[in-house]
Amino acid sequence: MSPRDGDLIKTILLNSAEGSARELRVLEWGSGQSTLSYTQILAAHDLAFQWLALEYDREYFDTFLAPALLYRADTVLRYVEDDRILRGPAGEGRARIEAVCWNRTALRPSERSADREADLDDYVSYPAATSHEFDAIIVDGRKRRRCLIAAADFMEANTVVMLHDARHPYYHCAMDRYPAARFIGDDMWVGARSTARLNEVLAERATMTPSLGYRWHLRGVMAKREMFTTAELGPLLAERGVMLSREQVHRLFTGVPERLNPNLLVALCDILDCQVGDLIKPARQAP
Repeated sequence: MSPRDGDLIKTILLNSAEGSARELRVLEWGSGQSTLSYTQILAAHDLAFQWLALEYDREYFDTFLAPALLYRADTVLRYVEDDRILRGPAGEGRARIEAVCWNRTALRPSERSADREADLDDYVSYPAATSHEFDAIIVDGRKRRRCLIAAADFMEANTVVMLHDARHPYYHCAMDRYPAARFIGDDMWVGARSTARLNEVLAERATMTPSLGYRWHLRGVMAKREMFTTAELGPLLAERGVMLSREQVHRLFTGVPERLNPNLLVALCDILDCQVGDLIKPARQAP
């Protein structure tokens, strides 16, 4: 996700929270760094919220997300198929996170056609079976088209739905279910019940200023070395002491990492015979 798109999600969440008479309720299909970052931002603004994150990839969830969340107060980790619940320390109840996980593996349908048929029905239908009414919905995992369709069926009058990687035409047929919608930022789409609601949540915040971000050029640098997939990158990183799951390596290749470990950068530079400046280029982003 680009810094610009990240700032837009931040704007929508803060505007939604500050315009609500109740705690902000957020649904996130596809957990990750965004789960950690945006909940921290809401807490830093002293905004009460309830965040429901859904993840199908058990290995990714246990390796990356669960250890970080269990340090957070008022956090619940729910393993649906194991009928098991883990809890973080008790807190004041103003910043509640529930992360729900299924026992699936990383899916890469662009590389394995069989992954397109993976059964994620429960992952898609889970929110509708809860009693929650959501103010904001983030669609950033697998089965995005189905998630968009499901969200349109249970969204409320003031709900706003955000889709990341919105450029893919495959998702666009589901967007017709939203009375008001628009493409924003670099690769975002938002939908709602009314144009007025979109205008409210997208209103520029007076405190926001242009920020310095960066562009991530790993894919291009790898292509120059005739490395076009992540299959060999993971083992090469492991040889240098950087242990990442296949899903983490895939996300490193296809997205823009929000945090970069210095050891990871050193390992990449060694593997690709490049400099840090070849991988990262500064870029000033508009709010």
